[in-house]
Amino acid sequence: MTASAPGTAAPRLLGTLLPAWAAGAELRGGAGPQPWLYEEEDEQLGEDAVPKRWQEFARARMCARRALAAVGAGAGPLLRGPHGAPRWPSGIVGSITHCRDYCAAVAAPRRDAGSLGIDAERAVPLRPALLPRITSPGERERLAALPTRPGLPWGTLMFCAKEAAYKAWYPWVEEPLGFHTARVVPEPDRDTLTVRPTESAPVGLPVLEGRYAAEAGLLVVVVHSRRSA
Repeated sequence: MTASAPGTAAPRLLGTLLPAWAAGAELRGGAGPQPWLYEEEDEQLGEDAVPKRWQEFARARMCARRALAAVGAGAGPLLRGPHGAPRWPSGIVGSITHCRDYCAAVAAPRRDAGSLGIDAERAVPLRPALLPRITSPGERERLAALPTRPGLPWGTLMFCAKEAAYKAWYPWVEEPLGFHTARVVPEPDRDTLTVRPTESAPVGLPVLEGRYAAEAGLLVVVVHSRRSA
């Protein structure tokens, strides 16, 4: 289930990426309704937030409210925790992302989802020096064997997938995770991927399944796990 603001040119990427039990909303460009914040959110963001930062934060919260409404969650402020991650309502898992000219949020009932994460990045190649910092030698070997696909830089996909995974895993550990705590295996024939915790990751993190899409210079990844019985 996805939602886009009326009048925007948002690419409806989430419709191809979300599992059936999750909902999402996305905005692209500057068109659409004027965003707003609850007083508590505005106060938490702070008076020194520059207009661009305020707009980015408020539009992401707009997406989050739409995703929450789609899964039956009540309205209310969505405040940040100690490391900046949103504190989702009780019984809900979710994730927010924003990059230049794009923001999105996904949410799902906890009865269905064990974890859920989203990340969006500009679909441009990473600087060569950055790749060893975010990938293992084995991951770089797999990247080198992947077929070239215009508009889809595989190194940036690895970065995007790990960022989405850390958001999905955050509620399990409530602390930031390093890039070498996740191992990403893309499946280019199906536009899917798997993210597994490495030996250096905290114990108990679930394996994540995900999908990715690249469109109009944008790369988006959604990862998730189902709740254990």
